[in-house]
Amino acid sequence: METLELRKKIIQDFDKFIQDDSKLEILEGVFDSINSENIISVVPDSHYNILAEAREKYLSGIESATSWDEMEQRLNQKYGF
Repeated sequence: METLELRKKIIQDFDKFIQDDSKLEILEGVFDSINSENIISVVPDSHYNILAEAREKYLSGIESATSWDEMEQRLNQKYGF
C-alpha cells in the first residue's frame, strides 16, 4: 500500500475510532506509548537489576514469596482491615 493510500485509510479509521469512547481511550494509550518511547525512565536501571535478581532467586527456589491472599489475611489479622 502506498503512503498516500495508507494515510487516507488511517484517516478513515480515525473517524470511526473517535465515535467510540472506549476506542478513544485505547487510542490515547497508543499515542502515549509512542510519544513516551524517547522519554528516559525515572526508575534507575539499578532498581530493575534488583528486581531481576530477586525474580531469579524466586524462580530458582532460593527464596519464597507470599501470595496476595496470604498477605491480605495477615494484614486483616494484624490490623483488622
